[in-house]
Amino acid sequence: MAYAGRKKVEAQREPIAPSADWAIVGLSVLGLIVAGYLTWLKWSAGGAFLCKAGSGCDLVQASRYSILLWVPTALWGALLYIAVGVLAGLGLTQKRWVAAFVLVSGGVGFSAYLTFLSVVDVGGACVYCLASGVVLVVLLFALLWRRPSGRGKKSRLRTAPLTGYGILAAVATILFGAFIYASPWSAPVGYQSALARHLKQSGAVMYGAFW
Repeated sequence: MAYAGRKKVEAQREPIAPSADWAIVGLSVLGLIVAGYLTWLKWSAGGAFLCKAGSGCDLVQASRYSILLWVPTALWGALLYIAVGVLAGLGLTQKRWVAAFVLVSGGVGFSAYLTFLSVVDVGGACVYCLASGVVLVVLLFALLWRRPSGRGKKSRLRTAPLTGYGILAAVATILFGAFIYASPWSAPVGYQSALARHLKQSGAVMYGAFW
């Protein structure tokens, strides 16, 4: 009887495996579609749908920031969405939720960094890149809304540790990207041509003086 009672208590303590979080999976699929489209545009050297030649989309896609470690930057975003979607499809246990949260936090930080660079340095903005950034932000809030309950003072699901994880992931991705983009070999071929088309489309005029 004692053995049966102990076995029953242990069974009650075993955590129930969570089911797939289809809301997170759906958002991941949406982000994957956008990132996959941007990756295809970069590899095919085609023009983005609803974006004119020489527009901000064309300029951003031709800039050095569209390539990261010799592959389209959007491809890394697509891999992030796949990873988060798989984690959510398997069921967001505490460990899987923390992994998804860190990935998405890093993605949000890097997306904000790229948006800043595209506006300040490149001089244009890509609506599809912005759309991917919006999906990441929504995904982050959705994860926070579905945060598993963590018990104990040492739980990684408490607000303070999670804030640290998120900030660390965002800062780490930004610093990594800044280091890569600062390298002289990171500027892709075609950026100057895209810049010239963008300046022509925007009606930019250069004024100069000679003595």
